[in-house]
Amino acid sequence: MAMAAMNLPRADAQGIRRAVPDSLAGLTAEVSGIVGDPSVSEDDVAQALGRGLLAAAAAARLPDLAAWAEIPLASGQADAPLPADLLHAPVDAFLLPARGRVRLAPDLAALRRSCPATRPGRPRLAALAGGRLHVRPVPAGDVIIGFEYGRLPAPLAAPGDKPEGLPVHLAGPLLVAYACRELFERLEEGADGAKTQTAAYGKRYEALLAELTATTSPRQTAPADIPSAADPYGFGEDWP
Repeated sequence: MAMAAMNLPRADAQGIRRAVPDSLAGLTAEVSGIVGDPSVSEDDVAQALGRGLLAAAAAARLPDLAAWAEIPLASGQADAPLPADLLHAPVDAFLLPARGRVRLAPDLAALRRSCPATRPGRPRLAALAGGRLHVRPVPAGDVIIGFEYGRLPAPLAAPGDKPEGLPVHLAGPLLVAYACRELFERLEEGADGAKTQTAAYGKRYEALLAELTATTSPRQTAPADIPSAADPYGFGEDWP
């Protein structure tokens, strides 16, 4: 993740830790104060915090990062690009504007097995592969497929930026623990004995990440409803 060069005050300077504790500047000052090594630059810390935000967003489907996409497909078009900021795949998809359900296959091979026919028609099954949405049957006319997905968080770039999507009570501690684990791992590389600081902050990060996933990730209560190869057109009663 690209990071602009920054001159960030330390934790005890200008009261920044008290003023904006979970901004990039505040978090960088806190981590710099913990690590306390002149070989670790503020940019090193900022980049580690950015990687921590991406790791947390990838581990849990965060409600504040939910987004809606509408993918247009022209007649005869079998696939189209997915949103560039897609992080978590959709659970359901719909043919708009009537919102007839489009079933989602787990992969492209399953899509082809479940709906091998190539005759154009109304798309009833789709799969995500290679950064594209693939549909079967190929549409006989112009259509739009809509779905909700989990997007990437905004990058931490400016000093005042705050971690997007994370619960307020977890954002600071989680990212600080991630960055400290990563930076101490580098500093303790090759040291004799155990990596004490790396292990301590790694344990703290894993505990906070477990709390995040427990409180934000949806739980699936029913099995996935995907047509089988034996019944490639068993799309349910939501289609006439």
